[in-house]
Amino acid sequence: MGGEPSIIPSEEPAPPPRTPGRPRTFACPNCGGPVTLRAVGQSVTATCSQCSSLIDVADENLSIIQTAQSAMQGAEIPIGARARLKEVEWEVVGFMRRCDGPGDFQWTEYLLFNPYHGYRFLAEEYGHWTLVKMLNRDVPGAGDQGWIDANGRSYQFFGKGFARTTYVAGEFFWRASTSDVTAVTDYIAPPYRLMVEKNDEEIIVSEGEYIDASDVAAAFNVHLGTPSSAGVSQVNPHKPSLTIIVLAVIAATMLQFTSLAISANALVNRQTYNLTPADKDKTLSSESFRLEREGNVEIDTYSSLNNDWLELDMALVNIETNQSYSVFRALEHYNGTDSDGAWEEGGNSDTVLLPPVPPGTYKLLIDPDAGLFSKSPSLSASTQPVTIAIRYDVPIWSNYLIAMALLLTVPAISMIRRMMFEKSRWEKGGVAE
Repeated sequence: MGGEPSIIPSEEPAPPPRTPGRPRTFACPNCGGPVTLRAVGQSVTATCSQCSSLIDVADENLSIIQTAQSAMQGAEIPIGARARLKEVEWEVVGFMRRCDGPGDFQWTEYLLFNPYHGYRFLAEEYGHWTLVKMLNRDVPGAGDQGWIDANGRSYQFFGKGFARTTYVAGEFFWRASTSDVTAVTDYIAPPYRLMVEKNDEEIIVSEGEYIDASDVAAAFNVHLGTPSSAGVSQVNPHKPSLTIIVLAVIAATMLQFTSLAISANALVNRQTYNLTPADKDKTLSSESFRLEREGNVEIDTYSSLNNDWLELDMALVNIETNQSYSVFRALEHYNGTDSDGAWEEGGNSDTVLLPPVPPGTYKLLIDPDAGLFSKSPSLSASTQPVTIAIRYDVPIWSNYLIAMALLLTVPAISMIRRMMFEKSRWEKGGVAE
């Protein structure tokens, strides 16, 4: 299947915990090499660490189940290693390699043993680790596609297919063999995972919990690789901090509306200037106006241009201190038709915002330049009206909008990363025979 199949062998239920027996060693009936049993009285099969033969240790004659199954293979965690996981001391007594039906997806299962707590499985799938316990009760709907409930959790169907055992090493409480093939179904409720394995004889349901690779490495004192993709039952780490974002949005909005409430937003001057060719090289002046307090100044310009242009070199001058604030604006508007149809470019209006200026009495000086000025001064009928409106202490929306954009970028990026993580997770799901 496209995702990891269930990770519990489906042969015999795990035996109950019992008082530990002393480890014993016997000679391999195939090669004579020493074989050590750690779960004495519970193990059914064991492998020789020298010739890799599978041995039936439940048989007094130690019969060979399979001779030299394959070349010896190592594992990231060696047999005999001990670690404390979930407040229990475990010992690795065996491991196996498994794969899905086509052999595209492979994983390793470690059999853990504690004489007082029984068995657990520690599964490694491309850098992701899951600690698994077999359930001793039925789960309604196990094996079906859809949602099922178990242990107070609602599990979502993830994928199904087949699992093949390709290598075994160590000892097991069932007759492990590289001929084992089971039908598997997986469900997830991160960080938990429900796994169902079925063969012709039985159905076994197990529940696993995701464990971070760094915790496994620290527990066993080994070096483990870093996963490069999402784990099947890994909790999605990309969760937007919505509470912080919402509080920031509320704070910014309150500041913006407070600014709107206290801003004067006052129209202090509005004049229309009818430009003629005779106004070329002249400086026009607005009426004087008073700014009662410090604030920004907005200058709005409008002119009904028709296939023409207009440039205004302006200066806002404090007539009490002669302090001036210069600004240059240009307008142009053209239209017409061609082979592609009607077209239009430019515009007839413009707005500019000056930074805060101190209170005082001001006037606006204007040095205009226009296409109109190229015409003869005698053409007095040729005029180009331009209207200039001046407001001060104008509320600014740009800063608020920029702040909103930045604040909303955070959850947007987090959502994209969250979606990409889930895409990586579900790419492992599906069905494979």
